[in-house]
Amino acid sequence: MLPTGVHDTTLEEVRNRFGSFQGSDHRPRLFTRLEELVAALKRSGLFEALLIDGSFVTVKPEPNDIDLVAVLRPGHDFERDLPMSEYALVSRAMLNRRFRFDVVIAERDSAVYVTSVEFFSRVRDAPDLRKGLLRLSL
Repeated sequence: MLPTGVHDTTLEEVRNRFGSFQGSDHRPRLFTRLEELVAALKRSGLFEALLIDGSFVTVKPEPNDIDLVAVLRPGHDFERDLPMSEYALVSRAMLNRRFRFDVVIAERDSAVYVTSVEFFSRVRDAPDLRKGLLRLSL
């Protein structure tokens, strides 16, 4: 597990540490989907960062998936009509269907963001322990 806190990283560092071949092609396949998501989020201009968590950022040889918090730029207008290309990136259901990741959408420092960071920092089956998250700037 990562040390407690939110740790800045690059996509290359994520690939080298967590997305490379480790006895099977499972991790590289997950990383390829992550790379596609990152490219889509960057193109949209709506997001400033992506928090990466889940068994993917552990030593588990075949992680289930990648848990993510897509961090919207401050001041995002949630009432504005979005073109389908942008709506597809702020819809949890559409993101899950397209990339097969559990993605929480949150504006930085919002209640959803704070709650998500706290939740993902917990260690399952060990309520007193905390773990770290990776932060990828977009």
